[in-house]
Amino acid sequence: MKRFLSVLLTLAMLLSLVSISAVAEEPELLTIDVYDDAANYNGIQSGWFAKVVKDKFNIELNIIASQVVGNTIYATRSEEGNLGDILIVDKAKFPEIVEAGLARDISDKIVECENIMAFKTQIDAYNKGLTGEDGKYYGIPTEMTDTAPDTLTDDVIYSSPMLRWDLYKAIGAPKLETLDDLLAALEKIHEIHPTNEDDEPAYPFSLWPDWDNNDNMSGPANVVQLTTWYGQKLKGCALLQPDYSFKPLYDKDGAYYKITKFLNQANQKGLVDPDSGTQNWDNACAKMSSGRVDMFWYSWQVGFWNSLDRQQAGTAMRFIPVNDMIYYADADRYYGSDRMFGVGGKVEGEKYDRIMAFLDWYASPEGATIQHCGLKDFNYSVNEDGTFTIMNDNALMDNLPVPEEYGGGGYDDGFNDINQWIVSSLCINPITGERYANKFWKSYREQTMTEMKKEWSEMFDATDDVDWMKKNGKLFATPSVDFTPAKDELDIAALRADVNKCLCEYTWNLIMTCRTDEEFEALWDEMVEQLNGFGYEQLYEYDCGMWQPEIDAKKAAAGI
Repeated sequence: MKRFLSVLLTLAMLLSLVSISAVAEEPELLTIDVYDDAANYNGIQSGWFAKVVKDKFNIELNIIASQVVGNTIYATRSEEGNLGDILIVDKAKFPEIVEAGLARDISDKIVECENIMAFKTQIDAYNKGLTGEDGKYYGIPTEMTDTAPDTLTDDVIYSSPMLRWDLYKAIGAPKLETLDDLLAALEKIHEIHPTNEDDEPAYPFSLWPDWDNNDNMSGPANVVQLTTWYGQKLKGCALLQPDYSFKPLYDKDGAYYKITKFLNQANQKGLVDPDSGTQNWDNACAKMSSGRVDMFWYSWQVGFWNSLDRQQAGTAMRFIPVNDMIYYADADRYYGSDRMFGVGGKVEGEKYDRIMAFLDWYASPEGATIQHCGLKDFNYSVNEDGTFTIMNDNALMDNLPVPEEYGGGGYDDGFNDINQWIVSSLCINPITGERYANKFWKSYREQTMTEMKKEWSEMFDATDDVDWMKKNGKLFATPSVDFTPAKDELDIAALRADVNKCLCEYTWNLIMTCRTDEEFEALWDEMVEQLNGFGYEQLYEYDCGMWQPEIDAKKAAAGI
């Protein structure tokens, strides 16, 4: 009898172990649809970042990129009632997404997400504005900082003219007073550098249309971002001035006209890549990394060229001041950038649990380190004091092969295709005590204290770009405020679509097809007539009213 009971007990224990093992089994692979206004890639995430996510959560990310497949995907998926499982959308769209039930209430889970709720002040501010209720959560702002709304932490701004230091010196390092001087310098640079090392054509400008009408700004992104060189920022189709007043973007004394004409004059001189109007972002980036673009204007572009080797060799890109410019800059985006994270309205059960766990990890020091710093012992090494030193700083620009243990493939091929963050790289990383962005690391500053940097500082009597702008009274920095524009009603949305389409088509033709100044002026006047015919003046008045509350908040925060 004892033997029988012993056998039964053994069997019971074995069955119990089997049961426990079954419970502890890894959950099945889950495919998460990520509807993503920020993405430049459409399809399943692959490579090293895919491995990180699969190993940690056993999920794969299916990126649905409106910038790649076209904005009609938004209407199509909305009509189907399922935009995606994770949503990364422009702030202006988010209220209508919530109202339509395409994004779910995440109040029950987000309060348990300690990494996300480290930004509770910012998240509360947005959601209170969205719902009017305390403790009700639908959205998570992107790229929030841990600084302050009136702080400008970075030593560069989002857009400014940057030239290759060796080429700038080779043409005599001329002082630049106006855009005409910049154009003359670029013409000389093109004469001495018509091709890259592989004998492929190089141009000062290589533009792309993928981002047109993006980030609540009408027109080609490569034009509207350069209006900030003259202190003017597009708010919808209205041009904000340094005195916080608005003017129509087509006024000939405004920066939209000034920059469009500048790019046309550059094209007349053969300084604009002829592929500009048709190539996509990937093609443009490939040209940046291969030395085929002699001028940068976005701060992030240096990631495709400014390796440590090139900084040490003096061939990196550097900000070159143009004296008549007043540079617009937003202070640290304390309340987040212009997009939101949300969770799809149809997400329930285990999928909901795993998505919220993923998003909380995405906002964690570990997740943010992977997003902003890369892979340990491939992109950085850990110093004795716990800080990092950069490794393989050309991994992105040269698509370096990644070791199989990290997922294999090329580094750029496996880069995070979500292309949007919850935690800004300006935040302090608790793991290191330094900011996530490697340019702030003590080790990186020591590595990049090059002759080029010393020459630049001596020539311009400043330590960095922002220091020069502040010293010379050339910076128009506005405080960060919590503001979300109201959604367009149907008639305004239709009007905006017509105006934006007309504006983009004409602007690209103004840049790429006009062969004389007379042709340019005639086509510009025709564009104004067409825009007004589509109702631009009505849209302008609407946008002035739409954005005035943000301007009032900025003025109040600035003490004006």
